[in-house]
Amino acid sequence: MKATRQVIGFFWTTCVLQLTVLQSVQAQGSCRNPNQVQGRCISIYDCQSLLSLVQQTFVSPEDRTFLRSSSCSNGVGRTPHVCCTGGGAQETTSASPPVTPTGSSQQGQPGQGNLLPSPPKCGPHSFSNKVYNGNDTAVDEFNWMALLEYVDRRGRRELSCGGSLINSRYVLTAAHCVIGEVERDVGRLTTVRLGEYDTSKEIDCVDGDCNQPILEMGIEQTIVHPQYDPANKDRVHDIALLRLDRAVLLNEYIQPVCLPLVSTRQAISTGEILVVSGWGRTTTARKSTIKQRLDLPVNDHDSCARKFATRNINLISSQLCVGGEFYRDSCDGDSGGPLMRRAYDQAWYQEGVVSFGNRCGLEGWPGVYTRVSDYMDWIQNTIRP
Repeated sequence: MKATRQVIGFFWTTCVLQLTVLQSVQAQGSCRNPNQVQGRCISIYDCQSLLSLVQQTFVSPEDRTFLRSSSCSNGVGRTPHVCCTGGGAQETTSASPPVTPTGSSQQGQPGQGNLLPSPPKCGPHSFSNKVYNGNDTAVDEFNWMALLEYVDRRGRRELSCGGSLINSRYVLTAAHCVIGEVERDVGRLTTVRLGEYDTSKEIDCVDGDCNQPILEMGIEQTIVHPQYDPANKDRVHDIALLRLDRAVLLNEYIQPVCLPLVSTRQAISTGEILVVSGWGRTTTARKSTIKQRLDLPVNDHDSCARKFATRNINLISSQLCVGGEFYRDSCDGDSGGPLMRRAYDQAWYQEGVVSFGNRCGLEGWPGVYTRVSDYMDWIQNTIRP
């Protein structure tokens, strides 16, 4: 019941109360729903057909739009008010049943753990469209983000590195977050944390928006790209997959990101603004407890390669250069996290994996990211049900 109340409060605070009412009230308590069926403007809690939609673990994009457009004013009972026809199936725009989130595929069918989802089964945009305190994300933003947890020789647990959920069984991250110096400096990778927002709290609530408890998943298998060499300072092919020990139960706060499949791939242009997100170092702290986001421009690859060549680092075309502005950069703890953009069907796509840089936030020194599109064949040939 507690989780249900949180979902209702979150959904209607962000999606109904802040939106313009599309149907004006024609008479006290009288209204028409988005299908132009006449009904009564009453509390959502007294309209079982719409209430049951909100209580579902997964709400389809069509039903979300219908729910938003069902708001009305001058209703009876406690807010929020909706135009309720009491017509059961008439209340929804789609006749499809709720998706059982046990897996995902390119066609969105459950149980196909070796396939990748396409929109609208991946990369959803935040309901709330808010960014808190400048760079803090909304509580439901980038809900494919993962935090990797390590255990050192003394048994102490530490969160370091990020990743992104790409389907119900796999997380995409950087190879250097799995093998190499991380094993000595941080510890042994043991757990993937999903649904996280503020690492200092058990339940995250921002302005009345609350998410569900986080998921801690074990790791069945770590798969590092076969051409990655942890001793190579160029850090080429810095990409890895983590197979989780069980399928993730998806919800509004845990969804996969879209990957640049051949059918949805778009070229990345110099100067284009991409988004990086994580819990890494900020200007005031070694780590942020709250998930952050930062908008950064794509750099010209040749210029970037010449810059890093002065440090005897040779970049290849499968590495992206992004940023290079003073104090605006991914940094320690962001490694393995996603570099993203909204693209085909307005969904979020992961274009890069945070790899390395010359310190953090140095003017003229972009961050280097593994270009995900160049590794799609490897990803699709490696993942399995």
